[in-house]
Amino acid sequence: MALEQDAALTVVGEAGDIVELLSAAESLTPDVVVLEGRSQIAHVQELSGIGTAVVVVADAEIATRWMRCTQADVRALVHCDDPEEELVEAVRRASDGTGYVSTGLSGALLTVMRATLPRHLSAVPTHTPLTSRESEVLQLVRRGMANKEIARRLGLSEKTIKFHVSNVLAKAHVASRAQLIASAAAM
Repeated sequence: MALEQDAALTVVGEAGDIVELLSAAESLTPDVVVLEGRSQIAHVQELSGIGTAVVVVADAEIATRWMRCTQADVRALVHCDDPEEELVEAVRRASDGTGYVSTGLSGALLTVMRATLPRHLSAVPTHTPLTSRESEVLQLVRRGMANKEIARRLGLSEKTIKFHVSNVLAKAHVASRAQLIASAAAM
């Protein structure tokens, strides 16, 4: 109901289970899908295939599992006990590509980051040197910026940024942004 009351957002559908959700998402192609945290992570990667950002509503334990998931395009996490305004803000941020972690989950996010990232970040392991533009894009990816946000900052198209990110992933021999950040941190 909170999403329907926001004039900037349009709710295009609802689903009772993950199968119904995937079918609805494919036919309606929403910008953002809001999931209850216990949804099956394995199936959610299919949403990324149709270009849908994911907002997950969960408790800290389940949200921690989602934070570690690199297969789904999870752009926002909201604690299930947070006020409705946090969910609305999360959907807005996921839609514009900036991402969001609610107040109720910020501590859990810091715990995950401390457990997975060493104290310093260094160069990405690669045998092929990065171009200056690829290095610039890498630094912004490391900061957690989405392609749309990087494109705006650098004055380039989102398609060009996707191209550069793809090149960096290939040169670093990794399959995802999360692996890229982790491999950069491991050096």
